[in-house]
Amino acid sequence: DGSNTTGFQRTMLVATGTPESVIDADGPVGLKSVCLEEESAFIVEAGAEKAEYRLDRLGIPLVEVATLPQIRSPSQARKVAERVGAIMRATGKVQRGIGTIRQDINVSITHGSRQEIKGVQELELIPLVIEREVERQVSLLKLRDELGRRNVAPIAGEIADVSKVFLSTGSKVLRSSLEKRQSVLAVKLDGFSGLLGSQVQPGRRFGTELADYARVWGGVEGLFHSDELPGYGITEREVSEVRRALGAKDSDAFVLVAGPEPRARAALEAVVRRANLALEGVPEETRRPLQNGNTAYMRPLPGAARMYPETDIPPFVVTRELLDEISGSLPPMPEERVEAMVAEHGLSRHLAEQLVSSPMLPVYESITSSSGFDRTVVASTLLNTIPFLRREGLRVERLDGGKLASVFREAEKRNLSREEVEEVLSLICKEDLDAASAASRVQSTKIGEGELRRYLEEVVERNSRIVAEKGKDAVKPLMGAAMKELKGKASGSTIHRVLEEVVARKLEGG
Repeated sequence: DGSNTTGFQRTMLVATGTPESVIDADGPVGLKSVCLEEESAFIVEAGAEKAEYRLDRLGIPLVEVATLPQIRSPSQARKVAERVGAIMRATGKVQRGIGTIRQDINVSITHGSRQEIKGVQELELIPLVIEREVERQVSLLKLRDELGRRNVAPIAGEIADVSKVFLSTGSKVLRSSLEKRQSVLAVKLDGFSGLLGSQVQPGRRFGTELADYARVWGGVEGLFHSDELPGYGITEREVSEVRRALGAKDSDAFVLVAGPEPRARAALEAVVRRANLALEGVPEETRRPLQNGNTAYMRPLPGAARMYPETDIPPFVVTRELLDEISGSLPPMPEERVEAMVAEHGLSRHLAEQLVSSPMLPVYESITSSSGFDRTVVASTLLNTIPFLRREGLRVERLDGGKLASVFREAEKRNLSREEVEEVLSLICKEDLDAASAASRVQSTKIGEGELRRYLEEVVERNSRIVAEKGKDAVKPLMGAAMKELKGKASGSTIHRVLEEVVARKLEGG
């Protein structure tokens, strides 16, 4: 599965939790351990008999933070993951973006079993994945109880070759396999009639759970089961012949698999194993998340026996001196950074919270360390304007940290407005200009404040009746008219400021 990187995947235990190792996210949650491990290989393509891996991620260090089983709800799980991620990002030592932070979620319910769901990347998906897994386990427990009421015993699972039944079948899947001289095999599941089609998650049936096992252990693409037949080109007559060949009663179900005989047989053996596990309830599994919040089987849940000590590398002793040195250089926590930005930079709390959790935070800090431009405009530009330009299809990759810092230095020097900064950024994205050239181009299209004032005095004079009736409130309707005529020749903020001054003078009798 990619974990076998250099013979085995090395993990360094960095720290174990203490009573003080607690984070607060809708209640206290203890931290169990912090480990450093190496990244696994990435599957490029997986086929029935082989998988192709990329090895360029091997050796990349991963930090694994494990929590105690104290998370009580799906929404709390999301908040815990968000909090842990925020603390790690605050160090400035971890990468950001989709794929760089992944959650392995362990879910269990009363009378169920532990399931490890590997690699949930989107925070928004965490509550749904947990809710769907709880739903799956509840459904499997109901299935177990129904099998108990039916007095279903463990299945022997005698596999039969039923290829002859489908020699003239209308099923494209089965016909294709037979044309390749492959086989169609079947197995009877005693007492399972009507249960393979029972829903375990939205859009997933118990038959889908069986199909997952068939794919993983047999390398087949899928299976057919009797609860969905006739259908898919398989007729009622063919279903009856399969039942006759298997000796299946009305209370029994059956499963069909097509493919090379060894793979089809391995797939059905896995199906029988999974069907027998249903008699016990919920088997412990490692599962992968799907985009819709459901999960699919990957492999059995491994035990602790897979872990063993490294014999070639002695333990590294963490001294009190080292701990003191680390403690003295720790960065501020996210909430401390938010408070500082509100107090020192004048940002709104909402904007500061957005910025602290954004990958643009280092860019903001770089810009504000070299420019005295309005901090709120800088933050809003990074968080809102650049994503807008990206949605417009502009090449925002041209706006690296250095280029952005240059833009705001030019903006400060030339006293550019927010709108003019946006125009400069748009021009750089389109033509890949340097900051000074783009700022000069934008300014060359503007009229001076003296000319602007003369124009607005004419507007006010033409609309003196509105000014007399509305007083200072006349600025709003006059602003709309002025913006239409002056679009692109002056910033909205400058037009508004000068118009207010002109209206005030008019009201004073100037």
